[in-house]
Amino acid sequence: MDTSAKPKLTRSMTLHVKSANVFKGDEFYGLLDSGPAGGKSVQMIADNEAHSARRKLLDKAIPPREQVFRDIDELSQRLVSITEKEANAHGGVVDVATATSWYSFDVISTIAFGQSFDMLRTHDWRWLPLCLQEMSAFLYAAGYAGGHALLLKFFHWLLRTNWPSRLRFTTAVQAQKYADLAADRVLDRGNRMKSQGDVTDSSRKDIFGYLMQAKVHNSADLTSESSLLIAAGSDAVRFSIAATVFYLLQNPEAKAKAVAEVRSLNLGSNDLSEAKVASLKYLRACIDEAMRLSPPKAGSIPRETAAGGIVIDGWAVPEGMSVATSTYTLHRDPDIYKQPYEYRPERWLERPHDPRLYAAFTPFIKGPRACPGKAVAYVAMQTALFHMLREFDIDGAGEVSGEVASSEHAAASRGRRSDYPFNDWIIGYTKGPFVRVTRVLKST
Repeated sequence: MDTSAKPKLTRSMTLHVKSANVFKGDEFYGLLDSGPAGGKSVQMIADNEAHSARRKLLDKAIPPREQVFRDIDELSQRLVSITEKEANAHGGVVDVATATSWYSFDVISTIAFGQSFDMLRTHDWRWLPLCLQEMSAFLYAAGYAGGHALLLKFFHWLLRTNWPSRLRFTTAVQAQKYADLAADRVLDRGNRMKSQGDVTDSSRKDIFGYLMQAKVHNSADLTSESSLLIAAGSDAVRFSIAATVFYLLQNPEAKAKAVAEVRSLNLGSNDLSEAKVASLKYLRACIDEAMRLSPPKAGSIPRETAAGGIVIDGWAVPEGMSVATSTYTLHRDPDIYKQPYEYRPERWLERPHDPRLYAAFTPFIKGPRACPGKAVAYVAMQTALFHMLREFDIDGAGEVSGEVASSEHAAASRGRRSDYPFNDWIIGYTKGPFVRVTRVLKST
């Protein structure tokens, strides 16, 4: 086997294995979830043992798979309904990114708090996606600027004042608004628990109900977990569904294969299961290939070298340095992915498979700090796309569909019209694809 790609894999794996002599320092992460309350989410715990204990608790808090699938399936059907409704209201055209953002926030709010934001049916919370986007833009810039301790302290102070609104510092105002939302959701969940009494034996489970009963977190840490889960629990789902639709529109043969596979199941009204959705191997390959080309977290995941430094590919990196691997770059390494700029789902189904494809594939990060909701995210993406491809014929809506996501982002593709253009502010944000949908199957 060609080992020319091994150094690149070594860099990524060196940084994200449990034994790596690195930690999440304040240079980039100091503002991400601490906020005015000063709590820490699981992503911000530097000590590996403490992180492991908190992570195990979070893993246990995720509701049973059967309940999660039932909720996701119901929300996926609502996504189909709102997609058709939005298309009918806008000349037959719908922005997939907008509809899937409502869906993704409904999914994570149901799983995390036991109560949906209900964005797919009401307007009350539809301000949240833009709020999160603006907050991410602020934290992205402040995170890099905050490498200096005094700047970090300044940004912490700023978010505790009314100066952002007085200065019309929009992104900082949205960061404050998002922090308030995260705290409010925790408070609301606690109030519902008090009104319901002991819900330990309830037939329905949710993450924060479990965490509150465990009584391990203080209120500040719960708020930080809330901030993390709302953002991280929605980003990959909304972004990757839209990206998959985009690439399928760009590649008619792949689209035809995915549609044929989905419609071959010929299901009745109540016959869908997680296992049947998971059996759609080509659909899964389409999603993975979309995440390879357009990962929801495209940039680097910085780590700071601890005392004693670290050796990466024979290079000694001293203590206190910021080191990272770019997911976007790694996913397009020609030594690992042949024809790296082409959307080719078949690469994930070829046998014998090259293990480097999976070793370098990091949309959910690798190692002990990988995304705890990866399995849930895949269920949400696959189930939503199953219903959309099963019930609609989806076609491009002119120049703003399969070629570019929107006119304002056209330049971002840098001439590669087959790329899904987006902005990377900690997580990816975009518009489109704009599509026309025609129902081919009546709703059940």
